[in-house]
Amino acid sequence: MRKILLLALLSLAPGLARAQEPAAVTQLRRMLGPDVTLTFDRATATDVAGSAVLNGAVLRRREETIRITEARLEGLREDGIARLSLRGVALEGGDLPLTLDRLDLEGVTVPRPAAGKTLMPHDVRVDLLRLEGWRSAGDVPVNIGAIAIENFGGGRTGQASLTAIEVRAGMGIADRLTIARVAYAGLDAADLLTASIEQRAPRWEAGRQSLEIEGVALNQGGEAVARLSGLTLRGEIAADRAHSGEVALRGLEVMPAPPHAEWMERLGYSTVAAEARLRGAHDVQRQLLELRELDIELRDVGELHLDFRADRVPEGMGVATAPNARLLGARLRYADLSLFRRWVATQAAQERISEAVLRRRLTEQSAALLPGPALAEARAALARFIRGEATVLELAARPRAPLAFSMVTAKPQSSLEGWRDMFGLSLTAR
Repeated sequence: MRKILLLALLSLAPGLARAQEPAAVTQLRRMLGPDVTLTFDRATATDVAGSAVLNGAVLRRREETIRITEARLEGLREDGIARLSLRGVALEGGDLPLTLDRLDLEGVTVPRPAAGKTLMPHDVRVDLLRLEGWRSAGDVPVNIGAIAIENFGGGRTGQASLTAIEVRAGMGIADRLTIARVAYAGLDAADLLTASIEQRAPRWEAGRQSLEIEGVALNQGGEAVARLSGLTLRGEIAADRAHSGEVALRGLEVMPAPPHAEWMERLGYSTVAAEARLRGAHDVQRQLLELRELDIELRDVGELHLDFRADRVPEGMGVATAPNARLLGARLRYADLSLFRRWVATQAAQERISEAVLRRRLTEQSAALLPGPALAEARAALARFIRGEATVLELAARPRAPLAFSMVTAKPQSSLEGWRDMFGLSLTAR
């Protein structure tokens, strides 16, 4: 009889434990669904409704297991939770083995989608997501010191940052990528993700946006391949829908490595350092697009500048409206800092001729490409550059009237003189 009573008590024990667990844990089980099992070493209710503390929690779903040293639930409800705090998280058995030191969530709302509808990123709202000590294995191991996301949700302009990122994998020229910090602000990330899924253009609201990337390094076998001090993108959308933005690239340094090592060594470059800046604006009401400057400087190599203006450029211009756009003017300028001189010296040595002979031959070849009296000025400018009498070449387009791009394709020119006249081209050297 005693054995029968003992067996009965053992069979009832799980049910008794379930009956005594905090209400928040019972609600959590229901929300997880029947295909997820939840066990724990200890569960403690708090004095806040929908709240509990779990120690030694384990969630299992088929081959996947999540182990959590401590989980704190506050304000759990059917469509979300006020606050969730996890410590010592390990994901096992899935496609992405992962451990987290800490995960904090605040102000989470995940509504049930209507019948026949799919839950999209812009439906979810999260006031704060913070992760620390991300370490994932798999084919591409990734370590992240911390991730913080604020004000996520459709119609909300939020911000996010990632710090101490490390990616280890075979990436061709490198086996290790590190990034000190990535951060964005003023973006509706939820709508951007939803737009990507729905294959539509994202909605842009008035305000300022920014993206910053700092301290990037590529390494191969412990040796640096490339470094970047920083990349900054800033944009602003005014109330009248006028867009403006700029991009700044700082402290890019590239070391000799395949596939560019051979030409760097041949031309005598131990490293190539670069800075770049882009500024542009789009007046939506006037349909005026301006690239005010695109400047790229390769130290001891050369400098490149581009600017242009075009009108009849509507917001979200597509394939159908692109031919209506008109070019108002453009400039492309190259300033040689040593690249052409180095190439001439290297090529002359390879052919075992003097640099003067090589420059003379190049001048003759360029003249053959620009024949006739109409191209005399361009021919003279290019000859001065080749002979070393000038280090800057500038190609300008100044059409007599706004030039529709549809005209370029409808009336292709058969000669350089025709293209010069159509675009109002001029080539100068100094």
